[in-house]
Amino acid sequence: MQTLVATDIHGINNDLKALFQDNDGEIRFLSPWNLDGCPFETEQEAVAAFHAKNGLTTYQQKIAEAAGSTPCLLIGFSVGATSMWLHTASENCHPDSYAQLIYGSRIRDYLSLVPRCPTSLIFAEHESSFRPETVAAKMIHTQVECTIIKDTHHGFMNPHSPHFNEAHTRGQLTQIKSFLTRYNKRD
Repeated sequence: MQTLVATDIHGINNDLKALFQDNDGEIRFLSPWNLDGCPFETEQEAVAAFHAKNGLTTYQQKIAEAAGSTPCLLIGFSVGATSMWLHTASENCHPDSYAQLIYGSRIRDYLSLVPRCPTSLIFAEHESSFRPETVAAKMIHTQVECTIIKDTHHGFMNPHSPHFNEAHTRGQLTQIKSFLTRYNKRD
């Protein structure tokens, strides 16, 4: 089964690739940008440019094109997670796909969507713009599982983030590897 990883606003970089280097199987990285890395000097500039160009919808379309009509393992971070959330609820998402979406903070704007495939939402305990426990409480769909990682902030798995937490990243990577192994064996 194809694995798609939708990056956060920082795009594809060696640090992200390194997080997945020990996984079996082919992993395809997707970025909100048309190149590796981020074309902006600051995260604030990148976020503004992303949203100014209808970024979530554009990124969702990129994910749909990459997934095609086949089942995929979907892993997303931040804007990648929210864009994948939109994808999982679209007709383009194969119902035999599986999604693990990490700190997709804008998912809170799309709580009425129902994913077509089993989906796990992972939130940092501390978010500056919303309360993750409120979002988790609203996720009553049978295909959605929500987890809040204690003592973390948005970006805890991104080495470029001021909130990077190596211990929590290792723990989450163990979960991701388990996720990949479990669903790749179903092929």
